[in-house]
Amino acid sequence: MPLSRPMTSLMLAFLLPGVAFSESIADLGARIAQKGTPKGAAPCMSCHGPAGAGMAATAYPRIAGLDAGYLAKQLGDFRSGRRKNPIMATMAVNLTEREIAAVSAYYAGLPVPPPPAQPPAGKAAKSATDLVQWGDWTGRGLPACRQCHAPGGNGIGSTFPGIAAQQASYIKAQLQAWQAGTRSNDPLGLMKAVADKLTPSEIDAVAAYYAAKPGGAPTLAEPAPKGAANGPARAVPLYRGQVAQQGAPPVGRAPGAGAYFKSPTRDALPGGPFGEVVRRGGAIFENTNANPVSAKYVGNDQACSNCHIDAGRLAGSAPLWAAWVAYPAYRSKNKKVNTFIQRVEGCFKYSMNAQASAAGGAPAADSDAIVALVAYSFWLAKGAPTGDDAMPGRGYPRLTETRLGFDPERGEAVYGAKCALCHGEKGSGVINAKGRTLFPPLWGPGSYNWGAGMHRIDAAAAFVKHNMPLGMGGSLGDQEAWDVAAFMNSHERPQDPRYKGDLAATTKRFHASLFDYYGKRRSAHGLPLGERPARR
Repeated sequence: MPLSRPMTSLMLAFLLPGVAFSESIADLGARIAQKGTPKGAAPCMSCHGPAGAGMAATAYPRIAGLDAGYLAKQLGDFRSGRRKNPIMATMAVNLTEREIAAVSAYYAGLPVPPPPAQPPAGKAAKSATDLVQWGDWTGRGLPACRQCHAPGGNGIGSTFPGIAAQQASYIKAQLQAWQAGTRSNDPLGLMKAVADKLTPSEIDAVAAYYAAKPGGAPTLAEPAPKGAANGPARAVPLYRGQVAQQGAPPVGRAPGAGAYFKSPTRDALPGGPFGEVVRRGGAIFENTNANPVSAKYVGNDQACSNCHIDAGRLAGSAPLWAAWVAYPAYRSKNKKVNTFIQRVEGCFKYSMNAQASAAGGAPAADSDAIVALVAYSFWLAKGAPTGDDAMPGRGYPRLTETRLGFDPERGEAVYGAKCALCHGEKGSGVINAKGRTLFPPLWGPGSYNWGAGMHRIDAAAAFVKHNMPLGMGGSLGDQEAWDVAAFMNSHERPQDPRYKGDLAATTKRFHASLFDYYGKRRSAHGLPLGERPARR
């Protein structure tokens, strides 16, 4: 009489101790962490500790509470040899895909242990805080740590790991490994580019800073889009081949133009009531869609700092100090002389899609939001020559068209390889639980509308070429920048506020440019772009 299936399983389990048949993923992950595997993988807790906190003396990392996808990728890289570590390679090569998924999920579900160290003091504390919060864009093109690892250092999805409450010795060892080229499994070479710009004392300071920071759950990489999904426009590109040249860049706006103006340092913020308003303006600029003073005027998921890097300071990224001194000025966009205040109100109207906000429109000239932003801009431009409308570094350096023109279909491949990492496959960006934009949406309801300057392919290409990927500006080829800008702007976004019900009339009046797909190219819905704009 043949054995029953339950009896067979019991006998096999007895003959092969440590193996449980029909074992759940949760039980499997716990078993690997605590007992290892029969094929030779040692218990994870042997090196990472019973709570997954790691060990400072040996630079073994904290893995508890890290994103499961990130952990699984690291194990896969150890197994393939893409990430070098003789100990971890031996462990990972003896794990199956199911075991990697199980143990990654197990550690992701553990609570983050308390910070293992005390924060740095003195000059080290100041150095770390500056690098974490602001980076050093002007001096070294160095982005702030928080821009990829999230404001609290808890990471973003499976790409950017949590480093708060991480062992300082591990953070230091990894930064040194990227510098030396012995670790290279970071996406796009982003960490190599960052690490190469850090001094030994800065590495020590940043490592100590994050080791003393309480950890928490990572931010999801790509939240579910709000409102109806808008897929990529798949129609035949409207423009292909060589396009007309824009002409030579104005004086002072060529890439690499030197002698850039420098704003007052952040340590030189004024005191008193004026200083308070300047500080408020800086805070609004950084988190426009989440700041309580400005959020009611923002109808999407954008912040001023998305298009004006380093909080409006960086040359070649439309710095505020160059804009402040250039107004009042005539603008062809509305065929009027605009003041700087009107220019800022226009940013709310177009880039922030204020029409869809709680307030229903842009803030008034005397509102707290506008007064604060104007005060902040004035302070950034302190000492700049009033009336100089061609300051070196103003706007985005123009990008000369290529022989092949621009093509969204080519741009889709560039986007997938170089941009989706941060902005998501669907272009919806990353917004944290507090509503703060970590990576901005590039199309869809959370993006800038069809009246914003960035919807023009030439403007977007110039910005991308000189500022993206973050901290690696200039790394894309000119053709890549043109094509990916065309791909970005071949998707639906919120309606142009100047639209009065007639798409053809709006297209003719405001969107006749060769660099503009509104009303011309067809979307995934089969309708001309702008006919069915993205809405929440």
